[in-house]
Amino acid sequence: MRKRLLLSIITAMLLLNACSFNNNISLEESSLDASSTETSAPENVSEDYSSNDYSSQIKAEIDTAITDSLSDELKNIDEIYNKYYEIDQNTTDQTQMNESSQWGTLVWKYESEKLLERIKEKSPTNYDDILSEYETWEKYIPSMVEKMSSFYENESIYSTIYSYNEAMRYRQKAFCLASTLADFMGDSNFTLPDSSMCGYYGDYIANSYLIITEGMENGSYNIIIHIDNSKELHGYATLYKYPGDKDVLLFTSEDESVKGTIDYFEPDATFYVSETDNAVVYPEEAFTFRFKY
Repeated sequence: MRKRLLLSIITAMLLLNACSFNNNISLEESSLDASSTETSAPENVSEDYSSNDYSSQIKAEIDTAITDSLSDELKNIDEIYNKYYEIDQNTTDQTQMNESSQWGTLVWKYESEKLLERIKEKSPTNYDDILSEYETWEKYIPSMVEKMSSFYENESIYSTIYSYNEAMRYRQKAFCLASTLADFMGDSNFTLPDSSMCGYYGDYIANSYLIITEGMENGSYNIIIHIDNSKELHGYATLYKYPGDKDVLLFTSEDESVKGTIDYFEPDATFYVSETDNAVVYPEEAFTFRFKY
């Protein structure tokens, strides 16, 4: 029932309640904010949004957005991404939306590549190791994104959801690369933009992970917990605020046999078991998934 309810409205409201780029700011709000900036309207946009090739334009805009302040640069790239997200919202059907959703990925992929170039300039002795890790991570993007998009795998909107999750993986990697470059530059003022708890946590190679994505109802989340390549839980969660403004997720498995909490500490997440039928996990067990991708 929950899935059918979402799918009846999601095409018209794609990701309007998706994980925010900034704390407590939805994609809808981010896009509206971006529309008031100078970069709010792509150049030479035809009525058929999906037919335009924005590759060169995106690269030129990112080249222009690069600045000595990496904190400001990431904000600039967010604005560019928001602009192309607006193109998705202006398409006339699902096919066009699926086709145009590719541009968000290109924005953050190209920014990551530009950050790698500057890391090479600033620290050539560390560059090879950083590039090798990047290339390994990039090979696993399809498997990570497929898992994150699996809830919609049989739906027409799947391609758009896939592209969004792919773009966010490159965005997260750009944050990591920017932080590394800031260290090499001695930029003590560097701060990352705020991000929500949605993401892929854990070991993407060893197949032990926790996935948090936006759920079908406002304030809800879809959860996949894969433990030691042998145990898996699917379920839902809602946000709960403990005294002191600490946010946690209250998790319930699909069959309601397991309940617990998910604590989020950038860049890690921990799942604590509070109730269980002992089939998959046991009471008071805790599983920490380190690093966010």
